Amino acid sequence: MYFKLNINIKAITVCLAAMVLAAGCIKSSDSPLLSAPMPEYNQASLKQAITSMDTLSLFYQAIDKAGYSSLLAGNDVYTVFAPGNTAMQAAGLNAEKIRQLTPDSLRKLVGYHMLAGAYDDYSLRGLLLTSFVPTLREDTVLIPQQQFYVKKSWLSIQQSDQLYLNSCAVGGKIRPLACANGFIYPIGSVVNFAPVDESRTMWEVIENDPELSMYRDAVLLLDSIKQTDVYFEGTVFGSILTPPLDYPLLSERKTNPDNGTVNPRSTPAVFAPTNKAFHDAGFHSLEDLRALAYRYPFGVTGWANEDYTEVMITFRFSSLDTLLARNILVSGNGDAARYPIRILYSDLVKGTVNNGIFNRMTRVEGQSGSAYIRYPFDLQFSAANGVAYMQWRSNGDKIIIPKDDNPLKPVNNFNVDNGVIYKVDKLFYPFN
Repeated sequence: MYFKLNINIKAITVCLAAMVLAAGCIKSSDSPLLSAPMPEYNQASLKQAITSMDTLSLFYQAIDKAGYSSLLAGNDVYTVFAPGNTAMQAAGLNAEKIRQLTPDSLRKLVGYHMLAGAYDDYSLRGLLLTSFVPTLREDTVLIPQQQFYVKKSWLSIQQSDQLYLNSCAVGGKIRPLACANGFIYPIGSVVNFAPVDESRTMWEVIENDPELSMYRDAVLLLDSIKQTDVYFEGTVFGSILTPPLDYPLLSERKTNPDNGTVNPRSTPAVFAPTNKAFHDAGFHSLEDLRALAYRYPFGVTGWANEDYTEVMITFRFSSLDTLLARNILVSGNGDAARYPIRILYSDLVKGTVNNGIFNRMTRVEGQSGSAYIRYPFDLQFSAANGVAYMQWRSNGDKIIIPKDDNPLKPVNNFNVDNGVIYKVDKLFYPFN
């Protein structure tokens, strides 16, 4: 793959301003979860509604002992995701267990099911991508040999084929119960786990998954090529070429596990081809990948007129680089928010990813005054019966994106600290 760029020096300022504005279109505030206006105060309060529902008696027992019942009877508005008695019992929270637990323990459990603000089903159905919202739960965390800090607990929410909380389906297309001071969503399970597995990075997943060994080797090979500054006939391949998929992108952490600080980086979605995908395409060894990488000259050449008012730069990418970069969606050039845009499975099955932004394959070269380069086709996503599919172009073959039965024990989809990995059994880009 190659790209030529003609530059008029007088137009650089305008171009840079346009690129800054374009980059600003993809940010963590896109598709926010908006609080809905409340109806007139002529209905029951959240407390009154929950106490009137026999199916929520165990949840109310936990609310009451935690000290939240008066909160739900006041004038402040909340959204409550309320597990029914069956869900509470399945989580080991029967009446006796609730009596044994301390108010602080119950406050964390109950608080994780409560949001400040009123979010109706129109707000949830209107989400383009999953929204991460802080809950009422807060934890005090000790930084070793330093100090304590209060850690907020976040809940990820999406309403697609059904309601998803932290990537787990908790019910059908639930209509909430509107109360005078908020909304109640009856749900079918207790949610007490983090929305993202921050204990691992994408690279740690890849390194430890035997089905991704060729993918790992391909990334390392591409990095080794970059680090040697290989050149062909006056072209150079080095820091000026920055493929969006390489080891640092996969290994660099988003959050610091020691103190919870957040690094300003995006959280890409990587569709990692399995060994089967490589084998079916005719790649069986590292030497096969190396032959692909070197089959055409690659690098960067430049031309300028005598007074340097016009410059032309030609980018030639290694075929291996083109192959790997085709498998990644980057939601921006970096975000300092704890949970910037993440494309989760519930977003793929919702069918709203094909908006020309989130399904766009792009790369940015250099550092300041960089060129914005697109692939000729945007990836296309679709879904049927709760299963997501993708195509490298609209008339290409549909590739199934396997769905995990239990997101808490991932096998195919990994929502980890610095991004999301989906294992797929086919290469996207045609090389025949």
